[in-house]
Amino acid sequence: MNITRVTRSAHHCRSALASFALGSVLALSLCATPAQGAAKPGKAAAARQCTVRSGDGEQAAEELGECSRTAFDRLFAQAPAGRMPHGPMRGRLLRCSACGQPAADRVLGLLAGAVWHGKVFHTDERGGHLLQVMGPDLRVVRGEVDYAVYPDDGREAIRVVYPRDMGGVVTDWIREVRPGVYAGVVTLTEEGLQPWRVADFVLYR
Repeated sequence: MNITRVTRSAHHCRSALASFALGSVLALSLCATPAQGAAKPGKAAAARQCTVRSGDGEQAAEELGECSRTAFDRLFAQAPAGRMPHGPMRGRLLRCSACGQPAADRVLGLLAGAVWHGKVFHTDERGGHLLQVMGPDLRVVRGEVDYAVYPDDGREAIRVVYPRDMGGVVTDWIREVRPGVYAGVVTLTEEGLQPWRVADFVLYR
């Protein structure tokens, strides 16, 4: 089953994002966000390549933010699972994959960035747990961390599973695309349905 190509109705999108907000603490009524202008033409080539060149985490996150959905998927598919993250990691939401409004992704990221600041990992080499960072100090929503096979391509990734809520299980899948920089995909498994993709994000130091 290919998670990246599964679609749902607007009703499922809203319910998924509600669960995602409680689990990953990233979404803020994303399906209702108004569309914005198209991406800047001068950045089209970089988006197609999706090459993370910078060793600086903030700049690397900016480069990932300029990637198209297709280029991001290619980079994610080629990346290794990487080292298990430890300690605090800053985070940025890149797009709402479930909403079908790519032009709204930058506004979406700004809205989520006002609330979600990243994750704090309490792990060893094989896994452990994490807490989401809300605002400057609040740490909430524990997730269990380990290595597992990402169902979309059958390759290993770092998996974060959050508590079941609202009839679904939210799962983060992350891979290290550059030392200290991780691309992430959020999926939701609802009762009686296959997992489907909700959002993409980046973690960095």
